[in-house]
Amino acid sequence: MSADEIHDIREKLATNSERLARIEERQLTLMGMLEKSLSSFGDLANRVTALEHLRTKILVVAGFIGAGMSLAWDFIRSRFTGGN
Repeated sequence: MSADEIHDIREKLATNSERLARIEERQLTLMGMLEKSLSSFGDLANRVTALEHLRTKILVVAGFIGAGMSLAWDFIRSRFTGGN
């Protein structure tokens, strides 16, 4: 091998090392973005779950209120209509 061939190989090796370093930096950046995205998704999923539980509780309370109002209305109607 001549000195020129050795020099070319060293330059290619240095270039490939720089490329590898940039690829590793991009990979670390992407991994950081992915972790942040997944933590945001987890937080969002927890909030949605909490809202679903709240909605269920509100529907149960609304059902009880509706049943109570229905019973009260039947009682009031039977009082004014003579017990029919």
